[in-house]
Amino acid sequence: MIDWAKVDSAVAPPTLGQEIYHVRISEICPNGLFSICSMAEYLQESAFRNSSLLNLGMEALNGTSLAWVLARLAIFVRHYPHKGDAVAVETWYAGINGKFGNRFYRFRDENNMVIATALSTFALFDLNERKIAEWPEFVQARMPEAGPKPLDFQRRTIEKPLLGIPREPFKPRLGDIDLYNHVNNTKLIEWALSAATENVRHPFQPSALDIVFRNECTLDDSVQAEVEQLSEHDSCVLLSSYGQKELIRAHITR
Repeated sequence: MIDWAKVDSAVAPPTLGQEIYHVRISEICPNGLFSICSMAEYLQESAFRNSSLLNLGMEALNGTSLAWVLARLAIFVRHYPHKGDAVAVETWYAGINGKFGNRFYRFRDENNMVIATALSTFALFDLNERKIAEWPEFVQARMPEAGPKPLDFQRRTIEKPLLGIPREPFKPRLGDIDLYNHVNNTKLIEWALSAATENVRHPFQPSALDIVFRNECTLDDSVQAEVEQLSEHDSCVLLSSYGQKELIRAHITR
């Protein structure tokens, strides 16, 4: 369970990043409420902007073979905003564990109420070797003092579906590929949710999403989803490159 009072009262560090967004019509579900896929896009954009202000963004890595990648993301939703609502996304660096950094997020509505929160882990990816890399000294030197981390992942790991029902494989499209020549994490989230919502009444707006990114997905991959319904409210999704490598594992709570 999320301690929303603890999330709300966490004191942001001076390196806080804050972005204001207005929910667009393209970002809502049939009931007029925000989609969790769009929420993930807001998180990505807010993290990118905050990193750039700290001289740790994409531009700071120019001339190296390194890029930041998302390793894990957990989103917890208290209330979904409506079309046209203003949403403030607060984010800050929340410490490091080995090769992985932590980033905390907090969504506030127009009344300053916390309506959602998220935690991510991120890593440096070697674009030549196509694997997780060590943090060079200049990156370590620029990392700010860690802010508070008022929540943690609800489970140590996400289990692979034991009785997953395989879906028909599909190919990524050119529009799914990002600057680093692989499928953007927001697309992988969208595919996982789409697989989990098959035969489920819409609109589908989970209260929690926990997703681990295990391998990159490229234009050449053939993607297959396996879904296991764990309970009335919980499902587990595996996306793989047609059995050759795991792409993501996700736990979705309605």
